[in-house]
Amino acid sequence: THTHIYITYTFSLLKFSQVPKTFALKFIYFTSTDLRYDNCCYWMVSKGYDLPEFTERRVLNEVTVYYHDSSLKSKMPCPDWINTTAGIYEWGQIQYWSNHNRFVGTLGLHSICYLYLCTLTDRNIYQGFGCCSLYPNGTYSAFLNHAFNGKDFTSFDINSKTFVAAVPQAVVYKTLRESDQSTINDVASYYQKTCLDRLKILMEAPRVRAKRIPDVRILEPKKNAGSVTVTCHVTGFYPREVQVIWLVLLPICVVLHISIPNNITKVWGMIKYCTLNITPVILFYILYCNSL
Repeated sequence: THTHIYITYTFSLLKFSQVPKTFALKFIYFTSTDLRYDNCCYWMVSKGYDLPEFTERRVLNEVTVYYHDSSLKSKMPCPDWINTTAGIYEWGQIQYWSNHNRFVGTLGLHSICYLYLCTLTDRNIYQGFGCCSLYPNGTYSAFLNHAFNGKDFTSFDINSKTFVAAVPQAVVYKTLRESDQSTINDVASYYQKTCLDRLKILMEAPRVRAKRIPDVRILEPKKNAGSVTVTCHVTGFYPREVQVIWLVLLPICVVLHISIPNNITKVWGMIKYCTLNITPVILFYILYCNSL
């Protein structure tokens, strides 16, 4: 299901025609029944930066549901909206795996320093990113990747229960992790099933269930030599699935560049490009939709 929002804008260029041209912006806002759900965990261990040594954030469709860092005295308590036995248990597991993620991140950092004789006062960051996704048709996927200083380091093969070294320096870490088969089995089990079970619990978070109607605006146009630039903004919407279509109400040649920012989060952004060629090229009207 979806909602249609229309905004029209009329302008003219004397070089092209004395007749004003009218465009309609059609914004289609999809509800959560059409969504893919992503249950993701981002964590990092840092040294040499003015940052907490360990940081972890868990998000469901870009909504933060759990946060912890090493500067805090305790883990984030179970929220009131989780009131089932299964939900309370899973929240305890989230807290427990924060300790695990900090341990394996520190292990990764130390394994690299062992090879390169770096010191823990050097500026380094070891990151982990794991995610499972539930699609509208019921299919499910998951992955786990690690990075060192922003570059691929290892990934986890969920089916074979092995780490895949992206660079030779990751072989030491791979060997250390795979020597603890009990923990490896737990990690594989999490991405095979537990992550999906937890996703279904976290879907009940009030901020995940809430829907935000977008703000759609067209800003003052800028006239250039032979063209006019019209800036539109589609912001503040949630969920993130959107479609924007420019409809020309009078036949001319139009080149469209449309960028749709979702400013609920700074992590995600969408850019859509579409081109309409209705008449032979006499003059291009170029329309940009960009974020502020």
